[in-house]
Amino acid sequence: MTESTTPTTRAARLRAWRPRRWAHWTVRSRLAVTMVIVCGCTLLAVNVVGTELLRSYLADRLDGQLDRIGQTSLSSRALPDSPRETAVAQRLGGLLGAPINVGSYDASGQWKALLTSPEFAAPVASFASVTVHADRGPYTVTAGADAARWRIIAVTSPDGGFTTIALSLQEIDATVDRMLLAGLLLSVFAIILVAAVAVGVVRVGLRPLTRMQDTAAAIAAGSIMARVADTDPHTEPGRLGIALNTMLARIGDALAYREATEQRLRQFLADVSHELRTPLTSVRGFAELYRRGGAATVDELDATMLRIEQEATRMTALVEDLLLLSALDEDRTLELLPTDLTGIAADAARDAQARHPGRVITLDAVASAPVRADEYRLRQVATNLVANAIAHTPADTRIAIRVRYEPPPPADPVVAIGQMPGGPLAVLEVSDNGPGIPVEHAPHIFERMYRTDPSRGRKATADGSGLGLSIVAAIVTAHAGRIELLRPAPHGATFRVLLPADPTLLEGTLSPTAPPSPPRC
Repeated sequence: MTESTTPTTRAARLRAWRPRRWAHWTVRSRLAVTMVIVCGCTLLAVNVVGTELLRSYLADRLDGQLDRIGQTSLSSRALPDSPRETAVAQRLGGLLGAPINVGSYDASGQWKALLTSPEFAAPVASFASVTVHADRGPYTVTAGADAARWRIIAVTSPDGGFTTIALSLQEIDATVDRMLLAGLLLSVFAIILVAAVAVGVVRVGLRPLTRMQDTAAAIAAGSIMARVADTDPHTEPGRLGIALNTMLARIGDALAYREATEQRLRQFLADVSHELRTPLTSVRGFAELYRRGGAATVDELDATMLRIEQEATRMTALVEDLLLLSALDEDRTLELLPTDLTGIAADAARDAQARHPGRVITLDAVASAPVRADEYRLRQVATNLVANAIAHTPADTRIAIRVRYEPPPPADPVVAIGQMPGGPLAVLEVSDNGPGIPVEHAPHIFERMYRTDPSRGRKATADGSGLGLSIVAAIVTAHAGRIELLRPAPHGATFRVLLPADPTLLEGTLSPTAPPSPPRC
């Protein structure tokens, strides 16, 4: 068993020690290693090129000396009283440094040393090599057991032989090697220094990214309010931090909006359940009363059936309102036809006056305010606004309905739903001088089933479904209009509906509308 598992274990260890791929390295490691490699390659190239340039320079100097020596040996031929060897020796006597090897080959190839160092008495170049390179300038040869390099020049003698002058490259090679070694040692020190500096610089440079990473980890752990501290617009990490903070703010707003939407949805479902449960409980109670014989007489039975019908009507109204909101949310096409907003407002005023004869309702309208709208839905808007004013104000409150045809009016609404239409507008206003809407509740007035007092349910005898203003806002926005709640002046509430008017309908295409009833005072 041990022998069978040993190769597997060894392979697992090799895989564990296998270096990670470059793509899997951290940015800090890649930057630091890249800087060190680039610096090392640069220093290596500088050392190699520098040593070669130095070697070439020293070799050129040596060649110049050899050329001058060769010229001396040639000029010595014109001095019959002075042997050629003596002239050459005198010329070489002033040279310092490199070992010297001066000799001659006769025509038969016999070597004769003229001026040599004791350890370099033998010829450094063969007779065949000298014969090939004679009078052709300096060239390099290798001689001796240690394969030492020499720079040699060969000059043809009058007797058919050759005079050779050789200078050792040992000092030049040693100098170049010392310079190369010193350069490499300095390069190693420089690479170590660059590596240390690179690690520090990269660490400092990437510190903002590290902080961003920590912030992202904190956000992933649930701290959605964490933000990046580096927001300097003059640096790349700062600009990235600004972008991240903007993105995080939008994500936070989206999460808050989703949470608020879910909370409103839960509240809406609870309110709808309450609205449906109340009439259902009433219907069930009256049915149980009838089953137990509580409605023995015809009058009691009629009253029981009437109450069941009323509660069923109330449930039907709620369901129809919910279906209407659903249809408007789905952007279902409205039947847009030429419609006169003045006539609709007049009908809403007459209907409200008939249902509530004790209320003071006035109408101030232009002769005609033409719009293209779904007449049935637009009547719902006017009816719901008037009914809302009646339901939430005392009996002695004055309610005013106004219809105008004008350019967009300047106003500073408390809350507005929908975009401001362009061009001329047909304006419907329903206002009252009642107690008004509390400031803290005004921004939520168009929300579905929003209650100013969440702990208080709707009265059992209340009319409507509690969705009136939500339906109004949905219908108005579906007509590309805008509904506003204006600031009280000095008290009361004013709802203003702004619809795009159609001036082409002013040519008399609308059917005449009965004049509105005179205002009641």
